[in-house]
Amino acid sequence: MRPKAQERGQALVIIALAAVGLFGFSALAIDGSRVFSDRRNAQNAADTAALSAALAEIRHEDYIQAARDRAEDNGYVFDPATNNVQVNFCNVSGLNPPCQGIPTIDPNLNPPPTQEELELASQANYIQVKITSILPATFARIVGRNEFTNIVTAIAYAGPVEPKPLANGYALAAMSLHEPDAVLTTGNFTLDIINSGVFSNSDAECTPGSTNGSMSLGGNQTIQVDTSIQTVGEFCEGGNPQGSLPPVNEGVSHIDYPPTVSMPNFSCSTPGSVSPPDAQRRVTVSPGNHGNLTFPLGAQVIFSPGTHCFSSGLTITGENVIADHVRFLFTDGEFKINSGSLTCNDMQVLVKGNGDGVSMGATSHVFCNNVTFFLATGDVNWTANADYRIYAPTGGDYEGLLFYMPPSNHEAITINGNSSCEMTGTILAVGSKITVNGNSSAEGLNSQIIGDTVLLNGNGNLVINYNPDDQYQPIDPSVIMLTK
Repeated sequence: MRPKAQERGQALVIIALAAVGLFGFSALAIDGSRVFSDRRNAQNAADTAALSAALAEIRHEDYIQAARDRAEDNGYVFDPATNNVQVNFCNVSGLNPPCQGIPTIDPNLNPPPTQEELELASQANYIQVKITSILPATFARIVGRNEFTNIVTAIAYAGPVEPKPLANGYALAAMSLHEPDAVLTTGNFTLDIINSGVFSNSDAECTPGSTNGSMSLGGNQTIQVDTSIQTVGEFCEGGNPQGSLPPVNEGVSHIDYPPTVSMPNFSCSTPGSVSPPDAQRRVTVSPGNHGNLTFPLGAQVIFSPGTHCFSSGLTITGENVIADHVRFLFTDGEFKINSGSLTCNDMQVLVKGNGDGVSMGATSHVFCNNVTFFLATGDVNWTANADYRIYAPTGGDYEGLLFYMPPSNHEAITINGNSSCEMTGTILAVGSKITVNGNSSAEGLNSQIIGDTVLLNGNGNLVINYNPDDQYQPIDPSVIMLTK
């Protein structure tokens, strides 16, 4: 039987209509999933950008650029034409959408709100990041949709935040939880801690016929502190203390370990070079990778600004070295100053990999401003008769930080001081035994010393002048929070 002429072509109409429906479902499935995925990524980018902006604001840095940089790291590059990454304080008029999630205060509150509560409720202390993302459509073009727009916002608290001293502001702090003699004094000396005191986090108790407590005296000392001695465990009065002891509070609560420090990360991609000596016996070292460096005896060695990477260590023996605006990376060997002198300003020393640490010999002279030593590996050993004046940075991310060893580095730090030595800044090494030997009126120690254990030894006067403004005081990251 032949089909009727008027029924021809009906299948094509049905197929065409079905194709439209098929493309519609494809658009819903494919374009819809792309839009959902982009929205999730944009929200993550906005969240991290808002946190970065808040941290930058607290540090008095460019918070707008910090937010844009973080958004770009997550794939959302700022476009001035569309202003697709907007960063504003929440008290800006006409903000669209307005900030949400900020606490409110009842005007009739009794008692009146505290200053902290007022700051938490002030829109001037919150930053909003708004990201607008436009995605071109694929299958949705069949149904007349050419693009999709995602708009996400994130709000972070960036109010007034005061940096806090580490270890509750104790000039000497041993962070070990259980080690006997976590703070131990030996030798014959006078210890005077100005503007602060001593803390031992150890819960060790004294044992008969021995000391082994949380803090123990093991020599003939006169101890003076301006605040008090605090111990989680017991204070063991051994040795032969001279005069009355300062206030001692036993059985206090453990304190939290200081936060870890994000160490710098630098490297070299090209070989360094050493110039021949000029008429004044000056040698210039260019930045880059260095093997085993040797210099003419008595030469003046100038390290040019930049990053210098050492795979065989660096030993200064008789040279006069100048290193300003430099970064020293040691992946093997030791940074050793046997004699001669090192003068530096704006210097970071990073020891990692197979690096053996930093040492200073008996006849060496070190005079450095704005310097920080970071030791992922290796130890620190500065001998008794060295002459040094070293000062931590007075600004930047590492303001007040002189020596840092992460908790994973358990090598020792030994610092010897005398009347010709000065040191300002925090020594932070919660996994290490720190020994401070003071002889012949060591009075230039303007530091906070935080270790796993702390040993004080020597003869003469050991004076620690604690000024919190000279020490490392990081911002507590817990106060920087997302509210939406």
